Amino acid sequence: MPIAVSVAASAGMTGGLVFDIGLSKWWAVGGWTASMMTAAGLTFYAERSSAVETIDRAEGQRYVDQLEREPVFAGRTTLAQALCAALSDVSPADRFPRSGVETQSRASVVVVHGAAGAGKTTLALYSAHQVKRSFPDGRLYVNLRGDGSMPVSAGDALEHFLRSLGIAPTEVPRTVGDRAALFRSLAESLRILVFLDNAHSTEQIRPLIPAGPGCAVLITSRRALSVGNIGHRRMVRVALPESSDALAVLSCWAGEERVREDPATAVDIIQFCGHLPIALKIVGAKLAARPDLTLAMMRTRLEDERHRIRELRDDNESLHACLLLTYEDLSPAGQRLLGAIATLPAGRLTPWHFQLFHEADPHHEIDELVETCMVDAAGTAGDPTPSYRLHDLIRVFAAEQHGVMPPEQRHTRLRAAIEGYARTALRLAAFRAPEIATDESVSPLRELDGLLGPEWIAAEADRIVWACGKAHEVGAGEAAPRLAEALACFVDDIPIVAERVTDLFETTAAGHEPSAGAVPHPPPGTTPAPHPRSADACRRALATLLSGRRDNAAALAHLDTAPESNPYAAARAEVLRAWIVREEEGFVAAERRMTAAVEQLRRLDDRWHLAQALEMLGELRRWIGNPSDGEQCQREALAIIEEFQDVRARARLRRTLGETLGYQRRLTEAAQLLGDALGDFRQLGDRSWQARTYYSLGNVQRALGRRNEALRGFDKALRIFEQLGDPMWVGRVHNARSRVFAGLSDYVRAYADQETALQIFEEQGHDLWYAHTLRFVGWLHIRTGCHQDALVPLEQVARTTKAAGDAHSEAAARYLLGIAHRELGHFAAARTEFEAANAIFARGNYQWNHAACTQDFVRMLRAAGEHAEADRLTEALMRENPHFPNMRDRDGAVTVPDED
Repeated sequence: MPIAVSVAASAGMTGGLVFDIGLSKWWAVGGWTASMMTAAGLTFYAERSSAVETIDRAEGQRYVDQLEREPVFAGRTTLAQALCAALSDVSPADRFPRSGVETQSRASVVVVHGAAGAGKTTLALYSAHQVKRSFPDGRLYVNLRGDGSMPVSAGDALEHFLRSLGIAPTEVPRTVGDRAALFRSLAESLRILVFLDNAHSTEQIRPLIPAGPGCAVLITSRRALSVGNIGHRRMVRVALPESSDALAVLSCWAGEERVREDPATAVDIIQFCGHLPIALKIVGAKLAARPDLTLAMMRTRLEDERHRIRELRDDNESLHACLLLTYEDLSPAGQRLLGAIATLPAGRLTPWHFQLFHEADPHHEIDELVETCMVDAAGTAGDPTPSYRLHDLIRVFAAEQHGVMPPEQRHTRLRAAIEGYARTALRLAAFRAPEIATDESVSPLRELDGLLGPEWIAAEADRIVWACGKAHEVGAGEAAPRLAEALACFVDDIPIVAERVTDLFETTAAGHEPSAGAVPHPPPGTTPAPHPRSADACRRALATLLSGRRDNAAALAHLDTAPESNPYAAARAEVLRAWIVREEEGFVAAERRMTAAVEQLRRLDDRWHLAQALEMLGELRRWIGNPSDGEQCQREALAIIEEFQDVRARARLRRTLGETLGYQRRLTEAAQLLGDALGDFRQLGDRSWQARTYYSLGNVQRALGRRNEALRGFDKALRIFEQLGDPMWVGRVHNARSRVFAGLSDYVRAYADQETALQIFEEQGHDLWYAHTLRFVGWLHIRTGCHQDALVPLEQVARTTKAAGDAHSEAAARYLLGIAHRELGHFAAARTEFEAANAIFARGNYQWNHAACTQDFVRMLRAAGEHAEADRLTEALMRENPHFPNMRDRDGAVTVPDED
């Protein structure tokens, strides 16, 4: 019997590879597209004798098979088997009644849904072929054309089914309800599979669901259809493939040999295709058809996203056509919102982002975009706010559609979005900078979208830089310096490419318009815009970045470009100046300047910046030999930061305070604080500060005698710093690790680490860290019996650290000089060095260091025959210093410095 079928011009028949197996109610799959293209808009009816197999059974039953041929299917996985099992989960023929029609279907229903081009139809069609034996009475198929402008009606689909089951044209009922009832009656006693491809809505498919328990219904749709009054249903969401499976899709169509020859380029192609199966199939088919077209050439074609959509088409199918069908099915408001949101740089999306482009509550439009899979819901039920994700290729496609709108309409929406960014970023910044709240008449904002201010700014940093570049283009120029100022308030929190943010701060500090390009160049004769507060903030941010690169001269030059415009800016700039000049002017001078800045911030009640200044002041006081005062400063800073609930700042202060406690030999407390800081940095994903904390914790563990733990920590830190390309920290870790090797008597590796560290610090021009490293070289000479060789490097260290005002390091160097002179029999020189070291240790209340140094001094006195003085010192220290009783057997010429 000829069967009437209709085929619309589309790239909508998709299918694919199966991924991410889950045996729960929701499964995730992915695949590639195998679609059939015809002339645009053409609809026709054709005989399908090849596609419909009618077999006369011996019992007189008819077997109808309307499925297309089995598709090419790569990556057969457990989920494909699970889908087959779900389709086969029907009652055997002799276990269900042969008469009666129930209102609630007992058929097994599986809805396979997902984005255009994700692989729905191929997965479904492949699975349908695998379960043929489970349906001895036939497999019905209809393309409901839900992705086109003229979906097939339920009535037409039912007529097709009834005639396929032997009902004469004259006996087909006139109404949809009667047709549905007759179909359910016929199917009640049959075991058939009904394949409803490209369904549009629940209303379209509800009449097509048979009631019989021996039937199964397989539905594909770009929407997650509820199906209606169906008890036994499962939802299968077609997701994007993982990298390995995406590579398999490309290999299937391009040829395994082609991909195997250049796997790295193949991975790049997969990324440019966004793992979308239809895109991978189109690219693979082009490569297979063109042996002269290399993978590298194809990668070049795909690199520019402005031309990527046009590249993803061939004679048979087109990604643009595939996406356009869904786009045109959206409401006008949904189309406008999708196009506007696509203009933002890629990243996390929340209702706040959609609200930027929508005057009213956009939740209806968001629901529509999620239901049609144009936007993915990325969050979970426990998230504080919903989050969404826009596929890169859909973003490029939607931006192209948005680009055809009149410029003024596009600029109006973009202007509103940029101004929204500025308002929000300033409110978050005002939580740290009280003058912003006053000047801008905004209420400070602690958090947004479930993220604290610094986390939100870090997540949005790329978009803020982009908005600054676009602001003048769309008439929102006033927003640009405010955005840059807000970003500057979080300069320590933003993981953005340094060059891009540096360019932004430079142009804002100079009063020029930021450029949308990578390197803005203000036009000749440009007059600085009157945003002094923003310029102040950006100059400080620049100085912070330059100081971090050890370009202190440039940092100070930026700070001194212009006088600060308000007392807050002046106090914050003085904090930076004090920190930057600590190496040039010495720690003592820096401590005085920082103390004055702290008092200014107290008077202003600038709490956030006061905490930052107190942390730095604590470090300076520790270095100049006042660790107890340093601890008090850092504990006050930590208490202030707790008010802000800032995880990153709290973690940094815990690490700094842990180091200060380590200096005081309160090692257990130090280890606890450093462990807490490490956990915070892991949670934040901040690898640089994780590595710094591994380094600090390694030093504490070494002092506790846990050498293997210390070595593991140093090795972790070293790997991260090497990956990040941070030579200064690489050198510091080599210096610290050498002490562990020395404690393990592995002097070859200890010397090797010291040599590496010295070379790095010399190349970096860092005299102080060169001196810190040289101090341990001196001890290695002592430990290996080369006492004379130890004198010159240790004397150099003592001079360098004294000039820098680093009292603790100077004392440590003089302590080792005392040991070297003692071992050489230079008792007078040894006495001088021991007494100088102990004076510093006593003044700074370094009790453990004082005890260790005194024990070696006592050894020297006894070697020199000064037993009475040695006894007096011993008796005094036994009473006054709790660490001294544990020093009885300690010999600094043998024991690694800082270890018991």
